[in-house]
Amino acid sequence: MTAAVKPSAASRPVDAARLAASRILHAVLEEGAYANLSSIRLLERTELESVDRRFASALVYGTLSRIYSIDWLLAKVSHQPLASLDPWLRTVLRLGVWQLRWSRSIPASAAIDESVRLAGWLVNRGAGGYANAALRRLSRETIELPAGNPPVFFSLSPEIYGYLRKWYGVDEAALLAESFLRDDIQVTARVNCRRSSPEQLIPELMASGIGAGPGLYCPEALRLDLHGRSVRSLPAWQRGDLTIQDEAAMLAAQAVSAEPGQTIIDLCAAPGGKTCHLAELTGNRSRILAFDSNPERLKLVLENAARLGHDNIECRQGDAAGAGMDLSLAGTADRVIADVPCSGLGLLGRKPEIRLNMTHEKMTGLYPLQAAILEYAATLVRAGGILVYSTCTINPAENIERIRSFLLEHPGKFSLDPLTPHLPVSLTCLPDLSGPAAEGWLQLLPHRHGLDGFFIARLRRT
Repeated sequence: MTAAVKPSAASRPVDAARLAASRILHAVLEEGAYANLSSIRLLERTELESVDRRFASALVYGTLSRIYSIDWLLAKVSHQPLASLDPWLRTVLRLGVWQLRWSRSIPASAAIDESVRLAGWLVNRGAGGYANAALRRLSRETIELPAGNPPVFFSLSPEIYGYLRKWYGVDEAALLAESFLRDDIQVTARVNCRRSSPEQLIPELMASGIGAGPGLYCPEALRLDLHGRSVRSLPAWQRGDLTIQDEAAMLAAQAVSAEPGQTIIDLCAAPGGKTCHLAELTGNRSRILAFDSNPERLKLVLENAARLGHDNIECRQGDAAGAGMDLSLAGTADRVIADVPCSGLGLLGRKPEIRLNMTHEKMTGLYPLQAAILEYAATLVRAGGILVYSTCTINPAENIERIRSFLLEHPGKFSLDPLTPHLPVSLTCLPDLSGPAAEGWLQLLPHRHGLDGFFIARLRRT
């Protein structure tokens, strides 16, 4: 659904950034789109200036991150139930509440005035009047979020917050939930070590107005502040000198410890971040088979490989759980990596729409698939070879419990293999990680380690 835009000749146009943000937010909240995909489509392919693009992005991600808190506040000041409001008015109100309560740079008068103008533009004058009344009431009254209601306070569904508390206890659950509300999450890039280095790229990026500095742990990682610019506009990206990837995902490829001349199978390859990283780590001198069940997503692997200059990656369509796969691959791989479909709860800080979409049923429904992929991955590994299992979640049932169940079901065939020799010492020396890393697994947590919530386990076929 696209809002009809009929500007009055006597009125000035609505703010372009807020209009773009409202369209993205409407697509996510009312039509089930994914915020990151919608942002790429509507922000990078519009005529917005970089400052407006950055502002629109902050509006979208800020509002989605605080959506449960925002709706709780709106219920206090709206004379009608939110569900009964026009969807576009509901969207504008949500954006307005975020600006009033959480923006550090927008005056209340501007937040209200622009919201009224936007509601009138997207819906009608009456909607503008409704937005004016609700937002002015919120700006006048002191309505505090209930600290005794953590799901509302931290803007998570009761179901997800309940899981955090079950897995990590009351105190750590609060720290985790708070970490997912950070507004200072930077973009992380991986330098293509076959073509460049951080020492070469940092001065170039800074000279072009991009904030750039080293990552936290990985030598090939850069932390970027794009200042609203599209990464695709950067000459370094266009040359294939860097690609966007979180450091936690980089660690998964490092844990594979692949070597030139080896055969490597990536079972859940798309869009190709880890696949291409493995090509770089082996100097483009390994044989890499990249599998994905979706042919359209496999095209992304090929596009990334071509941009980065990797010609040793062979893409094949296939079911990572083994259905219809080439039987001749059994026992042939030196290294296998399975970054399996998961609940994604470790990404709540960067992909806030997950807090809207993930449920108990969806999460537990993934367990059989994860088990099946791990089982099939195990058949591909040669004797003495390595299998790396990874997820971007913080759910123990999808992570260490899955690995321990697998080992119990395959006594004497696989064992955990220490990660310490293969990952940065600055990470594995941390008190809460040194023991698990020496055993062969890691659970990364945003509030402790500054990265996405991520799990890695390294198994050796004995």
